[in-house]
Amino acid sequence: MTNLSGLWAASVTPVTPDLLPDEDRMASHVKWLFENGCHGVVIFGTTGEANSFSVSERRQLLDGLAKGGMDMSRIIVGAGCCAITDSIELSRHAVDTGCLATLMLPPFYYKNVSDDGLYDAISAVVEG
Repeated sequence: MTNLSGLWAASVTPVTPDLLPDEDRMASHVKWLFENGCHGVVIFGTTGEANSFSVSERRQLLDGLAKGGMDMSRIIVGAGCCAITDSIELSRHAVDTGCLATLMLPPFYYKNVSDDGLYDAISAVVEG
C-alpha cells in the first residue's frame, strides 16, 4: 500500500467550449497546484466531474498530462465507472501512465450492497 502524506488537491477538470476535457488548461492547473505547495493532485474525483466524461476522454487527458512532462507519480485518478470493464480499462491506463493510485467508486447504482458485494466489485477491478 502507498503511504500518502502532505497536501493533495481534489482538482476540477477544465473543459473546452465543446465540453471536452481541456488538456492544456488541465496541465497548467496541475502544474500551478504543484508549484503552490500541493504534494499531489487527485483528478476525476467528484470535484472533477469524472462521470461527465467517457473512458476515452479520461484516457486522453491522462495521455496529455504524461506527454506534457507532468510528474504522474504525484497524480491519483478517479477510475471508478458504472461498468466494471470500464473501471478496469481506466485503472490499467492510469498504471501504464505512471499514476500513483486510483480511486474506486462503490457500486452506487444498487441499494443496500452487502459487504461481500462491495468486496467482489472492487476485487473484480483489482484482478482485472
